Amino acid sequence: MKRPIQVAGISSNAKVVAFAIVVLIVIGGVLAYEVLQPPPHVTLTVYGSVTASDLQPTINDFQGNYSYITVNYVQLNPPPLYSRVTSEVAAHQATADLIFVTNVVVYQLQSMGLLQSYNSSNLASYPKSYYDPGGDWADALLLPTVFSYNTKSLNQSQLPQTLNQLANSTWKNKMIMHDITLGSTGTQYLVSLAPVLGNQTWTSFAKQLVSTANPTPTSQVSDVSSEVASGQYEIGMIAYLSDIVKLQSQGAPIGYFLPQGVPVMIAPESLAIIKGTPHLAAAQLFEDFILSSKGQTTLGNTQTRPPAMPGITAKYTMEKMLPPALINSSIIFPTPAVAASASSWAQTFKSWGYS
Repeated sequence: MKRPIQVAGISSNAKVVAFAIVVLIVIGGVLAYEVLQPPPHVTLTVYGSVTASDLQPTINDFQGNYSYITVNYVQLNPPPLYSRVTSEVAAHQATADLIFVTNVVVYQLQSMGLLQSYNSSNLASYPKSYYDPGGDWADALLLPTVFSYNTKSLNQSQLPQTLNQLANSTWKNKMIMHDITLGSTGTQYLVSLAPVLGNQTWTSFAKQLVSTANPTPTSQVSDVSSEVASGQYEIGMIAYLSDIVKLQSQGAPIGYFLPQGVPVMIAPESLAIIKGTPHLAAAQLFEDFILSSKGQTTLGNTQTRPPAMPGITAKYTMEKMLPPALINSSIIFPTPAVAASASSWAQTFKSWGYS
């Protein structure tokens, strides 16, 4: 029987085994090196209309989970946000990786083909009406819209119970309203009420309101509640419930009401990824996090705008801010059709006497 060849006191079989071990160690070391190497650092730019201080705790949580991503959040009102994105895209300049803004801007950018489709797995926890079926956008925050009143000036029994009572000379010089000749939130809100009330009832109300009560217009929705809380006006039309709740927490004398037949109208704020972003993977991670139960809970504990995910346990949620009957009858606005027609309606309202 032949013996294994001995080389320097080591058999050939042992050398083969030793060589294999060395190869495995080298390969393992390379793999371990690749696994241990952190992803390259990414700066993710987000343009949004959500107040920066309200969103910061959620951004901090996100960055805590993804330390290689820095979120550069730029707060902009919706019209300037739209102008900035479109002008930067047209000039082939770097623009936002994502936007976090009211749906009107999202619809506009979607119609221009500027949004990147992405269906987050977290959307399974949301109503289907809260996200685009094609994946272009997803609602993350909700802005319930109601009427406000000064609780020092008026009690519940003195409030107008119907729209006819609201469109009354009693409230002349006592009512403030978001300007419906701007084509923005106030316009979209009022136009969205038409199918709810019926066109004839709605037209009669809208014309009577300006001819008798003639509410004072303001360009900012937040001013409606702040002016009512200060006592400058007794009633505010088209007010965000989040503004009212925030003012109440500060001790301001303000409450909300709805005339008969008027539902809670909800304006969502949505996330959307801009097509062509060089940081697509990071943008998808950010959207996933915002839409996750953790992200939604942090949002709901930070600000008075309720998160969109149902059933979240947080300080500010739809369930805690509104009774079930009002939630169940609430309506999302505007539709894409209303958003597209808002500028035309603004001119119509001017012709009816609004200014």
